[in-house]
Amino acid sequence: MRQQGYNGTGVKDIVDAAGVPKGSFYNYFDSKEAFVIAALEQVAEGNLSQIRRTLGDQSIPPLKRIKNFFVQNIEHLRRSGRYSGGCFIGTICQEIADVNETIRKAGASLLQDYEQVFVDCLQQAQELGELVPAIDVNALAGFIFNAWEGALLRMKADKSAAPLDQFLQQINLILKLPAN
Repeated sequence: MRQQGYNGTGVKDIVDAAGVPKGSFYNYFDSKEAFVIAALEQVAEGNLSQIRRTLGDQSIPPLKRIKNFFVQNIEHLRRSGRYSGGCFIGTICQEIADVNETIRKAGASLLQDYEQVFVDCLQQAQELGELVPAIDVNALAGFIFNAWEGALLRMKADKSAAPLDQFLQQINLILKLPAN
């Protein structure tokens, strides 16, 4: 599904990749929709662990942690050289959220979990005086996270790191961080 999307992946593709008989699929999942939600949750669990590890590192100032998170992800995407993939949850939501309410709700909830980690880090930045008290950290976290998802979409469309570089440049300006 990461490569072919929801509609481009059938149950046969899934069981073939897993090396199990097709009938086995329904012993574990009621439907392809249930499988997708389980896959989204599995991916989110790993991603949340990475986000929490990076944004929760108390030895680094909060705004620098946010920058580090994006720099690490951009470097990973740049090393792959394919400029594809990006956020699995975002990719599935782009494809199917308009026509499947259950998957839409699951995706929205998982993306909100990601965003909350950014809110927590920005609140720490505010408490330490890195951000002025007037800034709405919920709105700022939403803006940053939504801009990141958009940059990932453009990266795939352009097959280029340029949208990621533009994103990082603007985050540095918004958060008043040095460029390097």
